[in-house]
Amino acid sequence: MIDVKGKVVTVVGLGRSGLAAAKLLHKIGAKVRATDAKPMDSLGNELNDLMLSGIEIETGKNTPQFFDESQLIVLSPGIPGNIPVIAESIASGVPIISEIELGWHCLQGQRVVGITGTNGKTTTTTLIGEIVKAAGMNLFVGGNIGTPLCEKVLELEKDASVILEISSFQLEEIDSFRADIAVFLNLTPDHLDRYKDMGEYTRAKARIFDNQTPLCFSVLNADYDTVLSLARHSEAEQIYFSRQKRLNHSGVYLENGKIVANIYGKKLIICKQDDVRIPGPYNLENALAATAVAMLLKVPAEIIARTLQGFKGVEHRMELTEVINGIRFINDSKATNVDSVLCALNSFPSPIVLIAGGKDKGCNYGRLAPLLNEKVRAMVLLGEAAERIEKESGFKPVYRTSSLEEAVLTAYQTVSVGDTVLFSPACSSFDMFKNYEERGKIFKEIVRRLKKEVKMEK
Repeated sequence: MIDVKGKVVTVVGLGRSGLAAAKLLHKIGAKVRATDAKPMDSLGNELNDLMLSGIEIETGKNTPQFFDESQLIVLSPGIPGNIPVIAESIASGVPIISEIELGWHCLQGQRVVGITGTNGKTTTTTLIGEIVKAAGMNLFVGGNIGTPLCEKVLELEKDASVILEISSFQLEEIDSFRADIAVFLNLTPDHLDRYKDMGEYTRAKARIFDNQTPLCFSVLNADYDTVLSLARHSEAEQIYFSRQKRLNHSGVYLENGKIVANIYGKKLIICKQDDVRIPGPYNLENALAATAVAMLLKVPAEIIARTLQGFKGVEHRMELTEVINGIRFINDSKATNVDSVLCALNSFPSPIVLIAGGKDKGCNYGRLAPLLNEKVRAMVLLGEAAERIEKESGFKPVYRTSSLEEAVLTAYQTVSVGDTVLFSPACSSFDMFKNYEERGKIFKEIVRRLKKEVKMEK
């Protein structure tokens, strides 16, 4: 347990992770302060609970004076470590850690599975959780999805498997955090609005291997040379998974249309690859990674197979919302970068009408051009990135819209029977929505209203 009793600890950022960190610190005896540059009325009612607990709150700004006497700073993942007040604290020698680091220090020996990568984290994390749950084992699933570790860490059973989706933002400020099983799914350009270049983003991601020992495992996508090179200096035992090639070393791969696991020196056939319910080639990679982790956790092969066959996927990721007059509407709001959109385009038959746009993250939208030209009937754009997407992709026809509702209606007017309307933004949501979950929820509400209106017209 981290020793913060009686120490002044400042939490920066009061989203869900920051709130969880502040409450945990208060429970374990710290003198907690919490600050957020957003105004009070945009942060929710939970701040009242913090203030009633005696936690000092600053909102609408991050003043240097608020950090005076701080002996530790806990940084929420949405807050970059280069803001001026943090830079000043670093210069004065105040240690800074992430929320996930704080949570890890409060564990009591539970085994940690950490999943990172540019795409597929949420699906893989959720799928691992479903497999472990089906095996009747104690577990916690959270981190960058759902519940922050700090929110539940004091309630966990000592034999629980702690399964965490971990973003690059969370990894920036780790110190001692260790994943007993570190999963690295893939690496493609993302978050270039936060990182100065791909190298800085890559270095943040690679920190998942920090602090691993020879008793740990790294589960690696053998189809990405970059991922393999990042793990070169890890002391952990390396386990591989591959969608593209048969492996000659420990891992999970495809052979004759079947998922094969060979980790303990014995080849086991898990199931047919076509039995994996979640669609698309990249989801097959996620299933291979989840299988490798489940094998390391000693889950029986038949339970792994049964879960792969039944798992429908996660909300907001290639999620079938409705079928209206023979037209499928797919909610892929979780697709916040170009590679996620490429994955979605590869997962559905053409013709497709693509709805995209949002807050620009600095991605190269020109990479969409080949698949747009091959599979897409029309593209409907919205948000601040619309102009860049249209210009860099060079695709026609494009329809510009000012709202998501207008985008859905425009797409419906463009499609024919048998088409797919794919909402896969390639951008973050922060110019129009609180997060991708809210964006996806509103998309589904709009589509369901449209379905009712279409029925009434008949």
